[in-house]
Amino acid sequence: MLQTIYLDQDYGRTPQQNRSRQTLTRIVQAAEALFAERGYDGTTVNQIVNKARCSVGGFYARFKDKESLFLHIHDRQCDLLIKRVNFLGDLVRAENASLETVVRQSVRTLFLFAGQRRELTRMFIQRSGVDGEFHARYARTWGRVRDRLRPIMLARKNEIQTGTDPIRAIDFTLQLMHSLWANDVLHHKMKDITGQETGEALINDLTNTCLAWLGL
Repeated sequence: MLQTIYLDQDYGRTPQQNRSRQTLTRIVQAAEALFAERGYDGTTVNQIVNKARCSVGGFYARFKDKESLFLHIHDRQCDLLIKRVNFLGDLVRAENASLETVVRQSVRTLFLFAGQRRELTRMFIQRSGVDGEFHARYARTWGRVRDRLRPIMLARKNEIQTGTDPIRAIDFTLQLMHSLWANDVLHHKMKDITGQETGEALINDLTNTCLAWLGL
């Protein structure tokens, strides 16, 4: 069964017919692949419709322009990330996991998610740095992630062994997670720039740094 995909809220509506949903799915998947390969500026609507095997009219029946599709893809990826974080939250609550486990699994969830769609995520971060409106959109997503992880960690604040204020320690831990996550997305396998190992090595180093900050 096809996954439900919601159009950009500024334009259009979700198609009801199965054939129309399939066309929408092909457009989105084609655009994701082309954006990842060629970037936003290097991708045209004609390239998208050719790869999606649909008409130009079919594209504009669903999206008003390339930017509308780009924003839709960003929001779709953000929703997928939130679903991963929500699943993690449900899991650690069900298992009454320790703060150490929460930190380890949070770092891994973020890095593995980005690793599966690194070029798209890099494009979003780069746009965020030069486009104020898009930055606000991007920041809202990280705010949603933080708002889900923060209460899970705060519920375990008694496990923090450092003398630092627990709330401040947790907020800094979440900030550290995001900073190194974004840095890895932007400079993956570019040790000459970052001085850092990437992949599993960076996941482990970041996890251990967060745990040390919390006194775990």
